[in-house]
Amino acid sequence: MRWSALAAIGSALLAQQAHAVPHILLYTRTAGYRHESIPTAVDTITGIGNGTLRVPSGSLDASIADLRWQATATSDQAAFRNATYLAQFDAIAFIMTTDIDPPGAGTVLDDEGIRNFATYIQNGGGYVGIHSASATLFGAPFYGRLVGAYFDYHPQIQSVSLKPVATDHPSTSKLPGNFDIQEEVYNFRSDPRKLPSPANVLITNASNYQDPGVNPQGFRNGTNGPAPHPLAWYREGRLLDTDGSTDASVRGGGGANVDPSGGPGRSWYTSLGHDRATWQQDFFRGHIAGGVGWVLQSSTVKSNNATALVGQPGPSSSGGGGASAEASSTGGSASSSGGAGATSRSASGPAPSGSSSALL
Repeated sequence: MRWSALAAIGSALLAQQAHAVPHILLYTRTAGYRHESIPTAVDTITGIGNGTLRVPSGSLDASIADLRWQATATSDQAAFRNATYLAQFDAIAFIMTTDIDPPGAGTVLDDEGIRNFATYIQNGGGYVGIHSASATLFGAPFYGRLVGAYFDYHPQIQSVSLKPVATDHPSTSKLPGNFDIQEEVYNFRSDPRKLPSPANVLITNASNYQDPGVNPQGFRNGTNGPAPHPLAWYREGRLLDTDGSTDASVRGGGGANVDPSGGPGRSWYTSLGHDRATWQQDFFRGHIAGGVGWVLQSSTVKSNNATALVGQPGPSSSGGGGASAEASSTGGSASSSGGAGATSRSASGPAPSGSSSALL
């Protein structure tokens, strides 16, 4: 009887671990252009996660409606110098991060941070990329594969009509059939569908738009290249793998001598989100919530799998209580030694000197 009781307690504890509140790191550092919408994006993702920002049911997929997460935001690359610190997160989101291309001119992570981030993804960590996250870490080819494709160029910001390509994903299931948005329509240096773990396209353009540019890489999605033009997508498993032919189209060159493979977790990317006003729209909040929620529901992180290598199980997320995001407004930085460290809730301050003023 005694051992039966102990076994029951152990099973209950494991069950609680398997349904813990996931923890996501929101990384907001920029070496190039810095978007004014970054603080709004951080507040939106944080608020949806802790339940203080409610997305109407008509805009929110049922599979993530009751999901809560804890968010920590930082613009300090010291957070990535500590592998133990990174390992507590179930996912890491790059929120409108930017590098300066060519590599070496300005980047958001040093070589140590790049290596630790690669290991984190290899261990099953999740990835979320927002807007100019695809214009980041040009000197680390694995990152181009992780996000799906590197940013190439965009025409001027304009009102465009977009539509979901797939409606069976939490990030697009509640989107209107067609929706108008003030946005930069991104073009990419390669096709994310050509990776060994192909991207599943979620959103494309529904109408023509002004685009006088010519893609210098010779790949122009949906015009001179394969349709539909990918503007948001997701991937699962083999996130860092290459088949030997993909590097030429995504490699930026330079940077850390790191080119790993593997990555069993989930990756979700949207090129949308340039304007602050976009983040006020319920349909867009539902899009973001669905993408973040889907990544956090992976079986490769501790909030869903007690034997996973990354993530930090916390109190049970059932019951909808939610977890509060860290809310330091002092501009503190993530500690590069020891435990969790302190983080800034919202990124602040100008881009580093020498940053590009070209819009992303």
